[in-house]
Amino acid sequence: MEEKKFIELGESTNVLRLWIRTKKGEETGKCLEFNLKDITLLDNLERCNEEINKNKKWIQSELVIIDKKQDFKKKGAIMSNNEKLKYEAFKKFYKQQADAFEIFLGRNGIQKLLNGRPIEWETLIEIETIIKEQIAPNLNVTMKDIQDEIKKKYKVAVVKENEDVEVIE
Repeated sequence: MEEKKFIELGESTNVLRLWIRTKKGEETGKCLEFNLKDITLLDNLERCNEEINKNKKWIQSELVIIDKKQDFKKKGAIMSNNEKLKYEAFKKFYKQQADAFEIFLGRNGIQKLLNGRPIEWETLIEIETIIKEQIAPNLNVTMKDIQDEIKKKYKVAVVKENEDVEVIE
């Protein structure tokens, strides 16, 4: 029987853990984790933001389209046809927004933030505010920071014709 050979992978020391607590100050035991050296972190934040804006434009156009339709209400129905269409559009919008937030927050990130609460009408605004006011400042990640880090770590030495070494930054 052949003996298994292993390699050991180092753990990142650049993980920012943001612990979650309720508005009453009670700890939930859950946290969001962000690797500050992850080269996709900034991309994920940007993609999240783009999807959020795209979804907002989509729901606005959906509502305009629905408002232009002739409305009617079936006998015994709670909502009119247009109200039902708007309700379905909002459900789709909330699903799309949740997916967009998870691009940045990670899988189940929203559920960690909600701590078991269901998604409510104000939830998306609350999550957007949390990202902008509480998470982003803790990340302290900017494109310049990333560029400076890359320059520092991976300076390229170029040998000139006269054998002098020039460092390109």
